[in-house]
Amino acid sequence: MRPQKPRHDRRMQDYYLIRDCLEGERQIKDQGELYTPKPDGMSSTNYQHYIDRGSFYGAPEMTLRALVGLALRKDPVIRLPSRLEPMRLRATNDKAPLQVLIEDMVREVTSMGRFGLMLDFPRAGTTAITTPHFVTWTAETIADWDTQYVNGQKELTRVVLVSDEDFDGADVFVELVLEDTIYKIRRFIREGQPERRVDIGDEIIPTINGKALNYIPFLMVSHESLRPSDVKPPLLDLCNLAISHFKNSCDREHAIFLSGSPTPWIAGSVPIDRVPKAIGSGTVWNLPEGTQVGMLEYTGAGVASMKELMQEKIDMMATLGARMLSVNMNRNETIDTATQRTRSELSLLHSTVVMVEAALTRLLRLAAEWLAASPDDVSVSFSRDFIEIAMEPKMVEAQLKLWQGGMISRATLYENLQRGEIARADRPWEDEKDMIDEEGGDLSAPIIRPVA
Repeated sequence: MRPQKPRHDRRMQDYYLIRDCLEGERQIKDQGELYTPKPDGMSSTNYQHYIDRGSFYGAPEMTLRALVGLALRKDPVIRLPSRLEPMRLRATNDKAPLQVLIEDMVREVTSMGRFGLMLDFPRAGTTAITTPHFVTWTAETIADWDTQYVNGQKELTRVVLVSDEDFDGADVFVELVLEDTIYKIRRFIREGQPERRVDIGDEIIPTINGKALNYIPFLMVSHESLRPSDVKPPLLDLCNLAISHFKNSCDREHAIFLSGSPTPWIAGSVPIDRVPKAIGSGTVWNLPEGTQVGMLEYTGAGVASMKELMQEKIDMMATLGARMLSVNMNRNETIDTATQRTRSELSLLHSTVVMVEAALTRLLRLAAEWLAASPDDVSVSFSRDFIEIAMEPKMVEAQLKLWQGGMISRATLYENLQRGEIARADRPWEDEKDMIDEEGGDLSAPIIRPVA
């Protein structure tokens, strides 16, 4: 039986492929034969020209940019207790704001299908106002993990991460482990042949209020769940197709280069001293009598068929994801129908938003507990309205009539205006009411009574 490779190795090629495709044409070409094998018999110089002539179709990067834009079309509504407010501007260990962290999470989960989020606390220089922070881990840095049933529930008991540190030129691995119900952090390197583990530094046992943790504050976020799992990257198929399209582009451009210019031919016995050394205007060939001369020109449908094949793959890329770049309503489509259709088309984006929202909520509530604040004061809410459909004037008028007739409250009217993108989605009714008071507006309900 073939031995299983570590999860880190099994997916690494996929992750590198996606990263290279998102980076664009120059990155793909720089990888040379990794993605574009050299045709048999071609010299290195000609192969470089072969690669340079090709054109990479950037559907993966365009699709990802559009999906992230749709997901964050409306700013997430984030509510934090006062003790956690500093995290809004300094959420991560590299001092990135919470909004930047959210965008990174959506981008990584949508493209790679894996993102690590760890809640940590500074181990030195803490004060009474020090807050926790997030440490982020990309898909490539999550090397391995284990789960076990603890008190009847499946829990993460070990995760190995590749840090950006090095020790004597070797990569440093960070191991988060739950051992005897105590959360511990270890660091190690791998050296020698065969490789062996060598622990470095001291084992760390993080404590909150003097007590060790009985869980690992780490979530592995995918578009499918928050459970540690090996999930196929969402953009993998699209990237594979983009690479295949690039290979066809190289072949087609090479074929056009070889066949596009007519090539002269000479038939007959030509002495070595009379073999033409140049061609073009102003050049005269002095050939023996009876020699025949002509030009070879390309005929046939081979290059045209390559073009058709490439167009087919562009259409396939559109089907896989690029068509999401233009999400809009059909001419004869109602708002509800358009919304339902779009949610179906954007199911990946919808599930990504749900999981990112759940991950942030869970860890921010945990951070509140660490600081003795109320977890109930934490909420993270993403909009699911991925298409821009503002409420039509007739609908606004109908909502006003319902309110004026006493059928709905002013708060319900405001909520409906928020959903119709008339009022700001991130401003609660209480804040809007205060702003109306400050401007001297009238909040009395002008109820219209039916005439008897």
